[in-house]
Amino acid sequence: MTSESSTRAPGRPVRLIEGQAASERAARALAAYFAELDQRFEGGFEQDLLERVPPEEVTPPHGDFLLVTELGTGKVLGCGGVRVLDEGTVELRRMWLVPDVRGQGLGRFLLRALENRARALGGRRVVLSLNRALTEARALYESAGYEPVDAFEENPYVDLFLGKEL
Repeated sequence: MTSESSTRAPGRPVRLIEGQAASERAARALAAYFAELDQRFEGGFEQDLLERVPPEEVTPPHGDFLLVTELGTGKVLGCGGVRVLDEGTVELRRMWLVPDVRGQGLGRFLLRALENRARALGGRRVVLSLNRALTEARALYESAGYEPVDAFEENPYVDLFLGKEL
C-alpha cells in the first residue's frame, strides 16, 4: 500500500510517499546512500557486511519506508525507514538526504515524519545506530532529543546507538 501526502517542508514543496520498501526509486536512493557511506567511512563501506532486511520488515504493520520527493519534478530528495523491533520499540533506519538539500530543514522534517510513522506502528520509543563519520546526522539526532542507549544490534560500521522516548 502506498500513501502520498504533499506538504511544504522548510524551503521547498515536497511529497512524502509511504510504503516504498520494494520500489525501484527506493532501491536507487539506497544505492546512492551506500555509495556516500563508502566515500565517507574510514576504510570504505561494504554493503554485504550488513544484515539484509526484507521489504516486508519495513512495510506496514512491521515498519515503513518513506521517500521524500520534490513536488513537480518527482526527484527523490531523501529516504528513511522504520522497523518494529519489539512491542513499543521502533528502529529508525537508512535516513538520508541528497547532499544538495542538506541544511535546509528537510532532515528535521523527515525525522519528524519517521517518528510519526513509528508512533503509528505502536512505538513509544525509537532507536537508531550511527557511524561517527556522520557528524551532521548525529547533530540532528541530538538536537531532536536523542541520547545514547545500549547496543541493540551487531554492525561493524556502528559506533553509537541513540534513542528517544516518543
